[in-house]
Amino acid sequence: MSRHYLPCALLLLGLSGCVLGPDYQRPESSYDEQWQSQLNTSVSSQPAQAEVWWQQLNDPLLSELIKGAMQQNRDLAVALANIERARALRRVAGSGYYPTLDASGSGSRSRFSRQTGFGANTGTRNTFSASLDASWELDLFGRTRRAVEAADAQIQASEAVQQGMMLSVVAELATSYFEARGLQRQLAVTERDIELLSEVEEIARAQSELGVTTELDLTRARGERETYEASLPNLEAEIAARIYRISVLTGQSPEFHAKALRESRPLPMPPDAVPVGLRSDILKRRPDVQQAERELAAATAGIGVAKADLFPKFSLTGSIGSSARVFSDLFTPATLTRTIGGALGWPVFAGGSLTAGVDVAEADTRAAFARYEQSVLLALEDGEASLMRYGKEWQTLKRLQSAEATRQQAFEIARLRYEAGEENFLVILDAERALIATRNDIISSETRILTGLAQLYKALGGGWQPVDEVLGEAHP
Repeated sequence: MSRHYLPCALLLLGLSGCVLGPDYQRPESSYDEQWQSQLNTSVSSQPAQAEVWWQQLNDPLLSELIKGAMQQNRDLAVALANIERARALRRVAGSGYYPTLDASGSGSRSRFSRQTGFGANTGTRNTFSASLDASWELDLFGRTRRAVEAADAQIQASEAVQQGMMLSVVAELATSYFEARGLQRQLAVTERDIELLSEVEEIARAQSELGVTTELDLTRARGERETYEASLPNLEAEIAARIYRISVLTGQSPEFHAKALRESRPLPMPPDAVPVGLRSDILKRRPDVQQAERELAAATAGIGVAKADLFPKFSLTGSIGSSARVFSDLFTPATLTRTIGGALGWPVFAGGSLTAGVDVAEADTRAAFARYEQSVLLALEDGEASLMRYGKEWQTLKRLQSAEATRQQAFEIARLRYEAGEENFLVILDAERALIATRNDIISSETRILTGLAQLYKALGGGWQPVDEVLGEAHP
């Protein structure tokens, strides 16, 4: 290398290590490790279980449905496509590291006027040319490096979106499944309650025929039975609606799982205590928090991209080719051409658009940081509320179970006294209504415990297998 070019080479080498914009640092969050909702609730601070949470319920059909949803759900397919798009955009950003090569060739045959032409520019003339052109923009101020950094962060943000979508799909499917099972059980209990009401109606009819009571008691008993019979169609419709939702979540037509879910099964009750780990763990597992943090990283890198636009761009260019009047002479030593050079471009004045671009990038970063902080607060709120609801619902269920035993005893006493003529019909009717209402409340409470469990694991962002393992069969 000539000594005249050495200073320029050293200058370019030094500038090539310059990267503008702030280096990203993950925000630190300091929150109490103890869940505020853990007091007097059915949770423990043991680490969250690693296996998928629904397998703890020992319901093979539920596990099969969730597996189908993770492989065939259309929303998850969209999220997967967005990840692939983000990876492609990263390759686009990374292309700035490499030179561009363009190949071209041409051939023409021209006839010139013999009257107006002079010398060689008369008669017919052939021209053939071919060239290979190269250009390379040096990343002197780190624009490409910051763009790649932002693209990498966007890939990770897209992956977090997919994880969040998976959490939502599983939670919604499990919720619909538990609600369907609860409604099926409520339907069965209502049918048994109708049988009980029919028995009370027969007692009232017998008492009326004996003249012990009036026909009004018989009419009241018949009306009560007919009222409960009127609730059966709505229960059947709600069961069908849940089945339709489950089918669509698994990527199938609404009626696809109707046969498999038509048979009623018991509610798969979970254990009392659920290990949830420390509160800080939620910030590591929640996909929405991870997404917001990665978007903050991408926005921070965007500042460097915008600042690099304020500085000059230096490009190296080169070309090698051949130009001849006879095609067979192409690429012979006499027809070869070559050029080498450099170009410098510096936006001296752009009406303030470039500095405004930096201001935009910095404002985007401040907004991304605020969104991250908000996502952390919402995650903690969601976790605390889900823990509170789940734990308190267990307390409600235990009290309802105790109330059911008491009201069952009260109903038996009322029926015996009514048959003996010691109480009027309203006493047994009220005792019967209270017993039926408590039974329905127990079913609703058990259903809420299960749906609350699904929402709890969604709020905690845990209980998961890696995406590639779950979706491997559907997306090789």
